Amino acid sequence: MKQIVKTMKIVTCMAAGLGLFSAVFTGCSKKDAVSGGNKTISGKTYNGIDVSKHQDITMYLIGQKTADFDDVYAQINRILEEKLNCSLKVDFLSWGEHATKYSLLFSSMEDFDLIFTASSWCHYEQTVSLGGFQELTEDFIKKYAPGIWETVPKIGWEQAKIEGKIYMVPQYNMEFKNDVAAVRGDLMEKYGFTDITTYTDMLHFYEACAKNGQYASQGGPWYQYFQAQGLSDTAGAPHSGELFLHHTLDANNPELVYTVDWNGFREYCMQMKHLADMGAWSSDILNTNDERQAGLLSGRTAVMVWNLGSCARFAKEANTEHPEWKVTICDPNSANPKAINAYINNGMAINVASKQKERAMMVLNELYTNKQLQDLTTYGIEGKHWEAVGDDQYKVIDESGFGVDANCNWGWKNQNLIRKEFIENRTPLDDKVDAMQEAWKDHVMPATLYDGFNFDSSKVATQFAAVEAAMGNYYEPLVSGLVDDVDKSIKALHDALESAGIRDVQKEIERQVAEYIKNK
Repeated sequence: MKQIVKTMKIVTCMAAGLGLFSAVFTGCSKKDAVSGGNKTISGKTYNGIDVSKHQDITMYLIGQKTADFDDVYAQINRILEEKLNCSLKVDFLSWGEHATKYSLLFSSMEDFDLIFTASSWCHYEQTVSLGGFQELTEDFIKKYAPGIWETVPKIGWEQAKIEGKIYMVPQYNMEFKNDVAAVRGDLMEKYGFTDITTYTDMLHFYEACAKNGQYASQGGPWYQYFQAQGLSDTAGAPHSGELFLHHTLDANNPELVYTVDWNGFREYCMQMKHLADMGAWSSDILNTNDERQAGLLSGRTAVMVWNLGSCARFAKEANTEHPEWKVTICDPNSANPKAINAYINNGMAINVASKQKERAMMVLNELYTNKQLQDLTTYGIEGKHWEAVGDDQYKVIDESGFGVDANCNWGWKNQNLIRKEFIENRTPLDDKVDAMQEAWKDHVMPATLYDGFNFDSSKVATQFAAVEAAMGNYYEPLVSGLVDDVDKSIKALHDALESAGIRDVQKEIERQVAEYIKNK
């Protein structure tokens, strides 16, 4: 998509004998000259920096483009043209494909400028180790994105550092880490459930769904399982941090748990085989590119597991179309304290191969600090998708075309500019979400030894890549229960990881953990 909006009237005349066109722009004190298809505005600056030459910035986001996305970004581009003399083209990597295609963007040297990234779950540490992201020095950030430098707290920049260097602009938003479940309330009533507050409750509900010929979900509740055991994924470790877990309830315990050697892993895989054999989910879930919310919104599944904000949004959408479903929110780990995500759980990076790094950073500065752009990228078009209620609230008009927080705007979220939803006609779902948020605020997880830790895999990059390949072949079928023999499959995974060099990776993680804890 290229949206270059010119608001000045162009009057052209033929230059005698030269075959050249000159352009005269009226209603403007600056002169524009068009050369090679790019607009040049002489004297145009941004924070004192020359932006006279027009540039087209390309950005990759994660997820699926919504119906009105292009309309929203047309308005965004009008602002960027005016402020920065540039346009912004956006491409998406879907939830189903980003795990395999993200690294290919860098290995193929694709020409783009900005990309969404995140510690652990969205390729931050891995891409840094492969040399894919541009280092962001303090001087570079201060010069081209002074608003971001002033907004992101010091701890955010510290979290983003890998071997003392920054490669990401972290988002600035306090968000809880724990996932919840959006659940069909009508099916809960049908199967005799008033709520789902424990992991065991969740298993029993999945079994009830399967017994009644209803798919429970698009896969098993793996994160809910190990979180219920007081464990959490380790940032930067293989497979989005899942292969090495650390203690959260026993906050001063430095032990790393290697998932494949953990007895709890076998227990979980046995549970999932039991559910898969019952028909709790489709046998082809490993071959689908369906978005996470697809099953719930279509009625194909009874449960969607995600963060509280996403679950609330899609639960509302489902109830709008099917009020008889009575979709509600449940917390299957309600007894556990709630962890706060690191700021690097969402962020933006610059492609090291970008030829427009400076302008790309300026675009991030506008997305991050311009309230009008925050509103557009978060809520959509005012008057069509939402309307303002005072200076700091919003009311949804229609979420179907764009959706609140639905278009991977998470990398530049700025809590100083975020509006709170005004709900005129409250529903039981609204009340439950608010009550859950308030309860969480009073039950925040204490700091752990691993807070802010990010594994740098550069010293074991070859082994790390081999481990990831082995995980793809064996791990997903196991945690989805789609294997004939759990013990044989775990042994096959174990042997494949040993051959790939997992002990080298483990040794390096443990070395870095010990050093990190020592220096805290």
